[in-house]
Amino acid sequence: MKRRPQLNPVRKQPTPTELLTELSDFLQRKFYEGRAVEFAKDRTRLLDWVILWPARWLDKRGVTIPADRYREIFMAVFMDGLRFGNTGNITYLPAWLAKLIQSHFEHHGDQIYAEAKSMRTMVEHAVLVTGKLAQNKAPDPVQELAQAARLLASNKRVRKAPVKDQLTLL
Repeated sequence: MKRRPQLNPVRKQPTPTELLTELSDFLQRKFYEGRAVEFAKDRTRLLDWVILWPARWLDKRGVTIPADRYREIFMAVFMDGLRFGNTGNITYLPAWLAKLIQSHFEHHGDQIYAEAKSMRTMVEHAVLVTGKLAQNKAPDPVQELAQAARLLASNKRVRKAPVKDQLTLL
């Protein structure tokens, strides 16, 4: 018996690992073309300052967005940066990219937050109306990316304060 092809195939939501890889590859293609060694050196800072920063921002506010929307915002910001930015005068690329994403969230953060908050409200309402929780909960990319950012932050060295001399009473 021959199976008919599906007309509307179900799109699979990317996992946070797939999303990280995709965003990292995007930055490498657009900003580090032909400079693999420099990209390898900057990769940790790009992850911490650029790729994971929006996830921390959203997680700190207690909201989340789907992985497709995260990717869409991310790529739109950097495509606009390439289109309108002066990329010839950049001294340190990870810092410029970090400033670009943070500047976007300073100007459009309220809209992104409102969109994420309305999604959360719609999902909570849908759960209340149906009266049951989903059996297989899809992974939340923003929360998992924010956890990855916290792990990166915890790997930083903690400097010990110098030992002070013993207090003497005169």
